[in-house]
Amino acid sequence: MIKLDNVTKAYGKNLVLDGVDLDFKNTEGVYGILGRNGVGKTTLMKMIFNMITRYEGEIELNGENVKNNTEALKHIVYVGGEVNKYNGLFQGKIKDLLKAYTNMYESFDREYAESMLASFDIKGKNKFSKLSTGNKTLVQNTIGLATRAPITILDEPTNGLDSVNRQNFFRFMMEDYAKHPRLFMLSTHLIQEVENYLTDVIILKDTKVLIDDTLENIQSKSHLITNYALKDKEVVRENALGSRVEQVIYDELSEEERQQIKVNGGEVKPLDLQNLFNALVEHSTH
Repeated sequence: MIKLDNVTKAYGKNLVLDGVDLDFKNTEGVYGILGRNGVGKTTLMKMIFNMITRYEGEIELNGENVKNNTEALKHIVYVGGEVNKYNGLFQGKIKDLLKAYTNMYESFDREYAESMLASFDIKGKNKFSKLSTGNKTLVQNTIGLATRAPITILDEPTNGLDSVNRQNFFRFMMEDYAKHPRLFMLSTHLIQEVENYLTDVIILKDTKVLIDDTLENIQSKSHLITNYALKDKEVVRENALGSRVEQVIYDELSEEERQQIKVNGGEVKPLDLQNLFNALVEHSTH
């Protein structure tokens, strides 16, 4: 599927990605691309979609270099971010936008797109540029889903959406994903809301890939330990509040170690992805 080999990207003297290797092996997965602002999430996804072509290293789709490869790009759709600002397709009416995507992608389901937009009360006669931020996001999300490309990239698909529309969009996404399995990549800061939808997670920090693993594996290694301090473990963060000790551990814990903690008056709790992310990007030794 998609593979990045030693990819490096800088804007002038600002190094954004440095020697990044990634292999999106799960061809029917939902990848969360996570990281703090400016870490390179959008840059990474734009390079995969060939919107950014000046970089070192290689990006391949099924063994073929994606750079300036029109045939490869037929299998990828990218929506979101600021793409609408620089793309003439997004300057006119929504119905014309849908027509354009119908012509670009054989797999585009216009009927599905119109139905989804109608559910959000967005009319095809409206101009995209006149929409609110949230409705612009919904239109782009709709295009992403309706294209049904094997690789669907959604850059900040929650931007400007209220809690109801976020919930409704993810319902649409997961229903369509169940009917038409493919590889989704999505970047978001609302990690807590998307955790249940993810199969795989990539966390970027300081120009590098900090974590690239399945959500299941990450959850199995994410622990909050209170009133006891383990040694010889990957301790992401440790706080001492008087006699109380708190550790965020990103490591495997054996049953023997769990019992050791319990016997000594400590407690082990699972840590959700949002809190693990916060600890990792603040104090990473990983």
